[in-house]
Amino acid sequence: MKSLRTQPGSLPFLLYEDTSKMDVGLKLVLGGTLAITLGVGIYLLFGESDEIEGAFAMFGITAFYALLFKLIMPQRFQVYSDRVRIVMGGPFAWNIPFSTIKEVRSASGAKAFAYNGVRFTTSSKNVVEITRSKGCNVVISPSNKEVFLEQLNRALSGH
Repeated sequence: MKSLRTQPGSLPFLLYEDTSKMDVGLKLVLGGTLAITLGVGIYLLFGESDEIEGAFAMFGITAFYALLFKLIMPQRFQVYSDRVRIVMGGPFAWNIPFSTIKEVRSASGAKAFAYNGVRFTTSSKNVVEITRSKGCNVVISPSNKEVFLEQLNRALSGH
């Protein structure tokens, strides 16, 4: 989490950046999924059945899941002078222009699991809801919810 200021010019500039907060339970679910597929692969390779093809298939599934989790899980949340950017793994990111944002507020932990919109929440404790006038509503989990809300509301008021 860092507050970044650069000289404003004709291009949008980064005002604030925060990392994604991930609950222990989610880490256990994701890690458990990888551990199970890897364990089955090891069992198939060295177990009594000696299923080499099945073992390599499970190793491939494990690698695929690990890559998928890395690519779709939010890594950082950035507040620019004109938008909020949700940075996921690799080259993937989602921009939410300020012109489409109606309201930004702290939300209950239940919205992390049951929400009528796009969920980028990785924590039930740090939930921020972005209500939009155009496009899907979004919930996210920045590490420092209060500072993120303060920085985003400041940027929205100046826009």
